[in-house]
Amino acid sequence: MMFHIVSMGQLKALMTDVINLHKGFVTNLYLDEFKHNVWIQHQDFFYEKIGETCFFIKRSSGFWNVFYCSVSLHVFKPDLELLKGKYPDKTMFFDIIGRDAQCVPVIEMFRGLGFELSTSLVRMNRMAKIDDYVENDVSVTKATPEEVINVYLLLHQYFDEKTEQIPYQDELEAYAQDGHILVCHEGSQIAGFLIYEMKTTTLYLRYWFTHPDYRENKVGSRLFHKFLEIGKTTKRQFFWVIQTNENAIERYRHYGFKDENMFDYVMRIN
Repeated sequence: MMFHIVSMGQLKALMTDVINLHKGFVTNLYLDEFKHNVWIQHQDFFYEKIGETCFFIKRSSGFWNVFYCSVSLHVFKPDLELLKGKYPDKTMFFDIIGRDAQCVPVIEMFRGLGFELSTSLVRMNRMAKIDDYVENDVSVTKATPEEVINVYLLLHQYFDEKTEQIPYQDELEAYAQDGHILVCHEGSQIAGFLIYEMKTTTLYLRYWFTHPDYRENKVGSRLFHKFLEIGKTTKRQFFWVIQTNENAIERYRHYGFKDENMFDYVMRIN
C-alpha cells in the first residue's frame, strides 16, 4: 500500500530502516533537503514497502519517477517485479546512477524485467580557473520574480519533464530569490536562461537554454560565460549532459570540461 511522505524526518527514517537490517544497502535516492521538501509540500511524494525494499514515488501527471532503497540487488529484483505487477498501467522512470561498472548489472536486471533505456547522461566537470572573468554584459541579468513564470513555461515547453525532473514554480522562485537564475534578453524578450546551484566549493549547472529564435545570437555563450564568472571562487564545476548530444559535449570540452566516469541511465517501463 502506498502512503504519503509527510516530512524529511520520515524520509530519512525509512532509509534508516533498510540500513538497520544490516544486510547491505543499494539505492538511487540521494537526499536533497530543498527539492524533497518541495515534493512533500506539494503532496506528490509517496512510499511503499515491498519485502526488504522501500520505494519512493514522485508522482506527476501521467508518469512516476521512482527511487528505492534495498539491501541488495538480488533482493531488489523480485521486489521491483512485484511493484511492476501491482501497477501494470503506470509509466515509471528509474535513474541508475554510478560508474559504468556499477551500473551495468543494474541495467541488465531492469531490462530483464521489461524496462527499456529512455536516455543516458554523463557527468562533466572541471576545476575552476581564476581567469573566468568577462566584461559586464548588460543583456545577462538575474531573473526577477516576474520572469520566473516565463522560465517555468519555457522549461515545460522545451525540456522532457519525464526524464529531466522539471522544478515546480516555487522551486524556481527560490532559485531566483538566491540569484541562481540568469536570463539573457533580446529587447524585451527572454532569449535564454541558465539555472544553477552554488555551494562553497562547487558550482552545479542545472538547466541551460537558448530559445530557437535566438540560436545565432550567442545567447548560450553569454549565459555560460557569466555562469563561469560567478563561480570563479568555487573549486569544482559540473553538470550532466545527454550522452548522444555530441555538439554540446564538444562545446563543454572547449571550456575545459572533461567527461567523468559517472553516468545516469534512465530506465523506463510503459
